[in-house]
Amino acid sequence: MLALAALATACSDGEDFALLTSGDTPTPPAAGATAAPAVGGTWTDGAPMPTARAEVASAVVDGKIYVFGGFAADGRNLGVLEAYDPATDTWTAQQSLDVGIDHPAMAAAGGRLYVFGGYRGAERAPSDATYEYDPATDAWAQKDPMLFERAAAAAVTVGEKVYVVGGVGAEPETALEYDPAADIWRRLAKMSRPREHLSAAAVDGRVYVIGGRWVDEGNTDRVEEYDPASDTWRERASMPTQRGGLTAAALDGRIHVVGGEAFGDRAITFEEHEVYEPARDAWAVAPPLPTSRHGLASQGVGGRFYVIGGGETAGLSVSAIVEIFAP
Repeated sequence: MLALAALATACSDGEDFALLTSGDTPTPPAAGATAAPAVGGTWTDGAPMPTARAEVASAVVDGKIYVFGGFAADGRNLGVLEAYDPATDTWTAQQSLDVGIDHPAMAAAGGRLYVFGGYRGAERAPSDATYEYDPATDAWAQKDPMLFERAAAAAVTVGEKVYVVGGVGAEPETALEYDPAADIWRRLAKMSRPREHLSAAAVDGRVYVIGGRWVDEGNTDRVEEYDPASDTWRERASMPTQRGGLTAAALDGRIHVVGGEAFGDRAITFEEHEVYEPARDAWAVAPPLPTSRHGLASQGVGGRFYVIGGGETAGLSVSAIVEIFAP
């Protein structure tokens, strides 16, 4: 469902911004209706990822986007790690992990990458494993496991700590904090409801958890903000489109959200591109993702929003697509 409430102009940088605040009640558009873009920009293609895959995770170190794990087209889960350099539009293969993982969470801290949980190996049970990758040595190491098994979770770095939220596993509402320097985990306050296949991003020291789904509830438009300083949650303006299997990334104080899938009578992937501005607790629409897909990765680097991989059809499907949005 795509919905917009009040329109406003004159965003601080001069862009038009379509507002949906926490006090508004979303209404669906007429059948077949498409909302006009309210955040301008253009999409271009990037060099395809060497390994086509979906249900991946990503993080940025030294301006490069690292994409890890996921499904191959034949359903195998992968330990593949590939690095994309936005400056040269090129990919480089890195050392693979010796176990395949789909639906992992991933974040960067202190110049290293951290992979959390996911479904491991052929048994595909949720995992509590934590792995560290050092780009300087192209080597992996196993670290202290999470307090619970988690798959289809999200991970975000704030300061020197990493926050893992949501996912399938024990106590799915409970957020977890990881201290890479000390290699220790801490249990945090709970989200209001469980969800997995969700997305998250950090802006101004706070974590925003967006969308996702749960077995008894289907896709959600829920947005919750976590403040690490006070270990508290609060609900924010709902995302216009209910969806799970989506991706989100922070860029210049806003959070760009694309992709996802829905099942049931109408199995689809989403092209909707929606932008959240935490400072105003408001949503806008932006030019749609050229290739709708789910299980994809995204990052904001150098003023651009990079969207990588994912499946074009709901369920098991993969791609090597890289599409880049320039606001």
